[in-house]
Amino acid sequence: MKHTVSLLFLLITTLSFSQTTISGNVTDKKGEPIPGVNIIEKGTTNGSISDFNGNFEINVSSNDAVLEFSFIGFESQEISVSEKNQIDVTLNESAESLDEVVIRGFTGVIGKSRKRTESIQVTPESVTALNAEGIESAGISDVSSFSTLVPNLKFNSAQAVGLNFITVRGIPQVRGGDAPLAFVVDGVTIPDPSLLSQDLYDLALVEVVKGPQGALYGKNAIGGAVNIYTKEPTNKGSNRLKFGIGNGGSLLSQFVSSGAISKDKVFYRFSTQYKTFDGLLTNEFLNQNVDFSDNFNIRGQIKARLSKSFTVSATYQHFKIDGGATYYSVNPIGFDGEFPGGVLDPNPKEGNNVIVADVLGKSDMINNYGNFKMDYNFGNVKLQSITSINKVERSTFGDLDFIDLDLFTQGEEATTKTFNQELRINNTNTDTKLDWSLGGFYQKVEKDVYQNGADGVDAEFGPAEYDVADYVNEIKTIALFGFADYKLTEKLTASVGFRYDIDKFSQVDALFVTSSERDNNEFQPKVSLSYQASKNALFYANYGKGYRNGGYNADATDLFNREFDDETSDNYELGFKTTSWNNRLIFNGSIFSSKLNNQQQYILDLNTFIAGVYNYDETKIFGFELESRARLSNWLDVFANFGMADAEIVDGGTSGGSDGAFTDNTTYNGKKTPFVPVSSFGIGLESSFKVTDNLNFNGFLNLDTTGKTYWHESNLAIHTTDAYSLLDARIGLSYKNWQLDIWGKNLTDKQYYQEFSPGEFVGSPDDVAWRGQPLSVGTAISIKF
Repeated sequence: MKHTVSLLFLLITTLSFSQTTISGNVTDKKGEPIPGVNIIEKGTTNGSISDFNGNFEINVSSNDAVLEFSFIGFESQEISVSEKNQIDVTLNESAESLDEVVIRGFTGVIGKSRKRTESIQVTPESVTALNAEGIESAGISDVSSFSTLVPNLKFNSAQAVGLNFITVRGIPQVRGGDAPLAFVVDGVTIPDPSLLSQDLYDLALVEVVKGPQGALYGKNAIGGAVNIYTKEPTNKGSNRLKFGIGNGGSLLSQFVSSGAISKDKVFYRFSTQYKTFDGLLTNEFLNQNVDFSDNFNIRGQIKARLSKSFTVSATYQHFKIDGGATYYSVNPIGFDGEFPGGVLDPNPKEGNNVIVADVLGKSDMINNYGNFKMDYNFGNVKLQSITSINKVERSTFGDLDFIDLDLFTQGEEATTKTFNQELRINNTNTDTKLDWSLGGFYQKVEKDVYQNGADGVDAEFGPAEYDVADYVNEIKTIALFGFADYKLTEKLTASVGFRYDIDKFSQVDALFVTSSERDNNEFQPKVSLSYQASKNALFYANYGKGYRNGGYNADATDLFNREFDDETSDNYELGFKTTSWNNRLIFNGSIFSSKLNNQQQYILDLNTFIAGVYNYDETKIFGFELESRARLSNWLDVFANFGMADAEIVDGGTSGGSDGAFTDNTTYNGKKTPFVPVSSFGIGLESSFKVTDNLNFNGFLNLDTTGKTYWHESNLAIHTTDAYSLLDARIGLSYKNWQLDIWGKNLTDKQYYQEFSPGEFVGSPDDVAWRGQPLSVGTAISIKF
């Protein structure tokens, strides 16, 4: 071990010889970061760009070097390095450049999907991203609002706070299982999918990269990754205060402050937000709103430059969300035969569904999260350490029969604790054909789950009260990873990556007095070839293997086993990215094909009140995506996207095993995978212009269409939702340091379902469904000082 460390230190020292590292930040005159600024060492080809927080790093050959800073719409600057190791630059707007017609959007968006800072137009992946300006313009406040802009991505929620269903490229998320997307905040993987429900604010980047990303993000990135970066502490002091109101008793207050504790050395950022909402959906039996919520969030960040090469930062976040729960809709007829129930129309209209549960459901989620980062730049390489802890506590109580009779209730308490440690070595030399990174990762996840049900008054339906589940699942992961790009020619680049996960799973079940253990080792390779045919045209081909870990159910039934298997995928993709019409038109596209083994699905067995996950032996997915943005004039952009995912069950296999009873899922061979919209389509307008020197207008309009969705493997029409569209809009006016926003979501007040459960397949006489949010409108005013 000592020899290995010595050799590693020698390698780093050798690679970093004779280099001077310059870092800094680029902002406009208002102190806002400028992403995508070109920084070039004058007289050389050595260069870098600023990231979504305006930060940059560049290795120069000597202290006599001169750096050139340039960006469209701003005056260029030249700054001598001299003895400086930190350079903070303020660029001034250029009147001449502002008169040019240049598209805003994809070309100006800087992402980090491959763990390095670069324009998404030169990234050989299917990426949709928004930097801070785009986030504010579109009114992005959570993953759900961003998903409406991403083809083949659908985000739904149901039942309780933190219970999400995210589907990407034909791969759905299931209850009791992990999301098909890695969720990454400020470079830290967050394993609990319930945290996808949190509010997003004070952001620098929101980014979705699709296709298996296991080589870069590890397990559960079987369909891609969601990258979220918050705004960083700044050297220049700034504050922002925001208040908002909306229908349904919606209230918002937000405060953000950032600045230097010690100028040029230690910086802070503090942000907090409180939201409350009385609700818009009514329980007709209780005559109460059911979709209420209270949301409090606080986040603190500190960043310190301890030396010219050594930077540390720490983040702590706490939030608490209280909300309604279990307010499923049922057939308004109410009675069908001997037992209350009925068939529910999967295409909701006014009056054909009601919420009539006799219990007012409530749920909450509490999160405490912290990370500590250390970055040491040796010159041509950087060593980074990220340590993080995360604790999520969730509870749910509510009706289980979902009708106005005192039959059954349900309750759940779940606590997830996570510890992550990652070490990464990155190449930072931009003047080389080879770009690479290597690292190691350790993670421990412990999830404690307790569930109960059947608290009824009628003994005909079972005991008055009993526990359904009480267990602790634990996953320990050790992983090694690496990724490298090599320029074969000036236009052709080959990329190779890998990740090797060593997982150990265990479950201790206090209810059934059992314990289980198993291991799984998974190799996740990635190979990519990209061809930059011209400055404005990129073509690429990717192969990647994805992996979503399996786990344990509370018990075995005739619908599922005690254990569900690990899911793997092989994905092939061809894509292109183009700009034309003097950079006024962006047109990107990709086509993909995936084969999945042991794809995970969820079902609730109402005969036992136990929910579980089972596997299809094999499924296949074929699809494509198109995205475009055009600048029609100096003040108007139009954008559109379309996605199609044909997900088919090839071999459903068998599941279950309780008392020798099995379920034959091969009867569904050739059927479409449930919970997967077969298509998605979005079109919108974005406008931004100066009304006067101090008054600016910003407008955003988006129509998002979700295609036909099958809610069960049978693909029966009575359990299938047709395509529907939602219209959102936002208008903003800013005057000096003031800003007024007016927004509306689901402006046509369209009724739609986020989840539909056909009763005939789960042992229930009722079909039940979870309604989406009705028409929501509001306004907010903010001031920067």
